[in-house]
Amino acid sequence: MSVNAMVDVIVVGAGISGLMSARILEDAGYSVLVLDKGRNVGGRMATRRIGPGFADHGTQFFTVRNDAFQQYVDQWMDENIVYVWSMGFSDGSLAPEPKEGHPRYAVRGGMNALPKYLASQLKNVKTGIHLVSVTGDDQGWIVQDDNGDLYTSKALIMTPPVPQSLDLMDAGATFLHEKDFESLSKITYAMCLCGLFWVEGRVTLPQPGAVQRRNSNVIWVADNRQKGISPEATLLTVQAGEQYSRQMWNAPNDRVLNALKTDLMLYMDNAVQIKDAQLKKWRYSRPLVIYPEYCMVAEYTPTLIFAGDAFGEGRVEGATRSGLEAGKRMVELLSKS
Repeated sequence: MSVNAMVDVIVVGAGISGLMSARILEDAGYSVLVLDKGRNVGGRMATRRIGPGFADHGTQFFTVRNDAFQQYVDQWMDENIVYVWSMGFSDGSLAPEPKEGHPRYAVRGGMNALPKYLASQLKNVKTGIHLVSVTGDDQGWIVQDDNGDLYTSKALIMTPPVPQSLDLMDAGATFLHEKDFESLSKITYAMCLCGLFWVEGRVTLPQPGAVQRRNSNVIWVADNRQKGISPEATLLTVQAGEQYSRQMWNAPNDRVLNALKTDLMLYMDNAVQIKDAQLKKWRYSRPLVIYPEYCMVAEYTPTLIFAGDAFGEGRVEGATRSGLEAGKRMVELLSKS
């Protein structure tokens, strides 16, 4: 067991919320440690390599509806990190791709490249850290991983899916006001089963390489080559809807992949060969119940803030704004202590 040097703030979760909150805090002069259990940063902004190709298997794109977020996106565009993929997507009918609406932004090299870029600008980000408990006292916070190593801080920002945060804090009973605990406990998430298929042959998805069907068993099919992130191979992403994902969640992987492949065959000719198929399960793919503010400062413990895509509005934009708000609120709290 080792005890790491105390920092001002520990941020749990290296998705875009955690990374943006850490950026705000570092810019204000505070020491920050970001911890994440994944091999890579990014959370659901995830990209997987299969053979010579790449596929986004979590978040597929993002939109902008807020001027403050647009400033960040404009900067990322100037730095050639993100680009406008489309103004909308076909629903699989004969209707053409929508030409007007919010731009759908994608990330060069895959969605995961954006959080990797954000993490590269931070001083202390650790991945592959499997946390088992979070405790606090008058002196600050103690976070323990599965190796018994301890990380200590004056303040804490929790950005994982809320059920995971509450589990780490033993359901939050010690640290949370009853009202706060009740609000957090109401937050629920949609499940999502995602199939990734490496294929050779002709794919007939409409431009710009995706179909979005909101009320079907399969709600999303995308060609990552047409999208522009997989020039060396055709990798297709197929995502099931919430209800279908729940129904099939415990089915064997090969059965789930065969079911997803059935919908995929609509967009491939008979000569197409499937070289590989992989399944990703997202237990917390998107929030179904959202906390009305962009972050929650704990009532009893003002050095504890919850943030993430379940706060404010959902989506990548909401997660980003949540992280920014959490960082700003924590700066205010620390400046008073």
